[in-house]
Amino acid sequence: MFFAIPLNNKPDWHHPPLITILLVLINFIVFFGPQRIETNAQENAARFYAASKILPNIEFPRFAQYLRESGNTKKARMADAVERAINNGDIDGPLQAMEHDQDFQRLLAAGKIVKADDEHYEEWKQQRTKYEALKGSPFTERWASNPSDWNPVSLITSVFLHGSTGHLIGNMIFLCLFGFTVEQTLGGKRYLALYLLAGACGDLGDLLARLGSTSIGLGASGAISGLMASYAVLYGRQRIRFFYQLLFYFDYVKAPAIILLPVWIAHEFLQQALNPEGGVAYMAHAGGLLSGAALTYFFKKRSPDKNLAPPTTIETENPVDVLQQRASAALKALKLDEARDLYRKLAKLAPKNSEFVSTYFNLAKRTPADEHFHRAFRYVTAFSADDPESSKWIYDCYQTYVSTAKPPRLGAEMTARLAFRFAREGRLQEADRLLRVLISREPTHGEAPNILLALLTSCLKQGSRPKALEYKKALDDRHGDTPQARMAEDILRQQV
Repeated sequence: MFFAIPLNNKPDWHHPPLITILLVLINFIVFFGPQRIETNAQENAARFYAASKILPNIEFPRFAQYLRESGNTKKARMADAVERAINNGDIDGPLQAMEHDQDFQRLLAAGKIVKADDEHYEEWKQQRTKYEALKGSPFTERWASNPSDWNPVSLITSVFLHGSTGHLIGNMIFLCLFGFTVEQTLGGKRYLALYLLAGACGDLGDLLARLGSTSIGLGASGAISGLMASYAVLYGRQRIRFFYQLLFYFDYVKAPAIILLPVWIAHEFLQQALNPEGGVAYMAHAGGLLSGAALTYFFKKRSPDKNLAPPTTIETENPVDVLQQRASAALKALKLDEARDLYRKLAKLAPKNSEFVSTYFNLAKRTPADEHFHRAFRYVTAFSADDPESSKWIYDCYQTYVSTAKPPRLGAEMTARLAFRFAREGRLQEADRLLRVLISREPTHGEAPNILLALLTSCLKQGSRPKALEYKKALDDRHGDTPQARMAEDILRQQV
C-alpha cells in the first residue's frame, strides 16, 4: 500500500472554494437522499426474502447451477461459495451476489430460470412480485456504470454515487485536500470541467478493465485522482511538504510536487496487475490521473501568462530546524563553544531528542568544571526512554559525569531517579551505592521503597536470593507498612 498526501496549502476563506463545497454537498445529498432510501427499501426486501420459504429454496440452487454452467472459472468458484453460504444458513451473501449478476436477473425476469410449468411457479411468482415491489425502482444501478449495459450518461452520474458511508467520507476528504488549491488556481469553471472530465475518463478506464463484467462501477475516485494529478502539475518542480506511507513505513518529506504524478500512476498500474479482481477501481484512478494531468497541462499552456500556478505559501520555519542547521554548521566549522550553546537550546526545546541531548553532553564534557556539564547531565537523567541502547547511553553518561565532574552535583531527586533506573536495569552495584547515598541524605525519601523493591526483583532475576532477602529486610525495617513491602513478600513467596 502506498499513498502520499500534500500538506502545503489551506483554503483561503476570503475567497471560499464554492465549487468544491457544492460538489461535497451534492455527493452527500445523493448518498443520504435517494441512495439511502433505496438502501432502506433493499434491506426491507431482503428481510422479506430471508423469511420466505419459497424464494431462497427455488432461486439459490438455480443460481448456483447457472454459475457452474456459465463456463467461467470465476463464476464456478462463486457457485461453490454460494452453496457453502446456503448450507451455513447465510442468506445475505448469496442474495447480494444474485442481485448483482445482471445476466441472471434478466433470465430470471424473462421466465427462463423458473419456468411456468414448475410446480411451485405460481407461489414463487407471487412472492417474487412482492419482493420486487418492496425493493422499488433501482436508483444506484440505473445511474452507475455497468460494462454489460452501458449508458453514456453514467460517465458523469456514476461520479456522484458511493457504495458506503466510508467510501463517501474517504473520497470527500481527498476532494477537499486537493480541491481547495486546484479550484483556487484554475477558477471555478475550469475546475468543474476538470473534475467532470477526469471522472468520465476514470470511468472509461474502469470500463476497459472490466469488459464483460456484470458488476457496477461508482464513486468519485476517478475525478479526485484527476485533481491529484492537477495539483502535481500545477506545483510542478516547486518543493512541497507531504506525508507518505509505504507499507508499514511512513514519514514527512519535502520534494518537488511533480514527482508524485509518476509515482501515483505507477502505483495504480502495479496494483491492477497484482490484484485485478480485488474490487478496487485502479484503472479509474489511472484514467483520472492521466486525464487530469493532460487537461491541467493544456490549461497552463492556454493561460495568458503561460504561468498558471497555485498561490505560494510563506512557511514559518520551525525554530528547532533553524537552530539545528546553525548548530550543525558550527560543529562542522569546529566552533565548539558556539555549537555547545546552540545544542543546549535544542535540548531545552526538544528534551526527548536523544541526538540533541547527547551532542550537548559530549560538547559540555570538554570542560567538566563548567556549568554546562552539570546542566547537560540533568537533561540526560531526565530522559525517560527504556530501550537497551538508551539505557546504556544514560549509564555511560553517568559514569563519565561522576568520574570527571568537579565535583558532581547529584541532588536527592536525581540520585533517586538514577538509583531506580539502575536497579530496574540490573546494575545492582551502582544502584545500591546510590541508594545508600540517598538514605544518608534523606532517610525517609519517598522513592526509597520503590528502589528497594526494584533491587529485590533484579536480584531474584539474577539468581541472588540471599541479597534479595537483605533488601526485603531493609524494606521491612524502614518501610514495613508500605505497599512495596507487601509486594516484596508476595514476590518472594512466589519464588520459593
